[in-house]
Amino acid sequence: MPHQQAVELRELWTVIDDLWRRIQDHPFLTGLQDGTLDEAKFRYFLQQDYRYLEDFARALLHLAAKAPDAGALRTIWRHVGTVFEVEAALHQDLTAALGGDAQDLRSAPRGDATEAYVDFLLHHTAHGDFAAGVISVLPCYWIYREVGLALAARGRSPVPAYEAWIETYAGDVYGAAVLELQALAAEALRSVPARREELRAIFRQGVRHEFMFWQQAYDH
Repeated sequence: MPHQQAVELRELWTVIDDLWRRIQDHPFLTGLQDGTLDEAKFRYFLQQDYRYLEDFARALLHLAAKAPDAGALRTIWRHVGTVFEVEAALHQDLTAALGGDAQDLRSAPRGDATEAYVDFLLHHTAHGDFAAGVISVLPCYWIYREVGLALAARGRSPVPAYEAWIETYAGDVYGAAVLELQALAAEALRSVPARREELRAIFRQGVRHEFMFWQQAYDH
């Protein structure tokens, strides 16, 4: 069971137990932790994730426009900044450490899984209400956090770039952002009890996109 206690979120997690098991055992992620992942696959992942983050920030802006109150608006607005100041900067640093440069990230064509994921996010955040939008972005936050914690618990990666990636998503700064988004999601779930099945389906679809994103990188 993941690292949170809200009843609404515990119930939400039950619909992706099978996907979570597959994610934990995915060779891309286990290869990050034990250092056996082909560096070319990781560099491709960084390129795709960087391109994904561009539209993830746009999705958060759509979500901010539908925030139910000033507190939610401030939180999401801060998270938009974090996308560029923390995550995109991490991708630039790791790419440089592996001998690439920022142009490698910006010029990479998007893969099919990347396109599908950003289309999913922009659809729900731009055309859905706040509840649908916040649930659609929740997997990106929550799954990365759980992956970071799970990999960190297995021990340090022998590859410095891989360990830096794991440390970021297992770290307290990222963890605080995840808790904030989880709180918004839990409140949204409480506000629309009649739409529980619809929102569970959105969450599961988002987690499937997470799985396919790592599969895309591993197959590169």
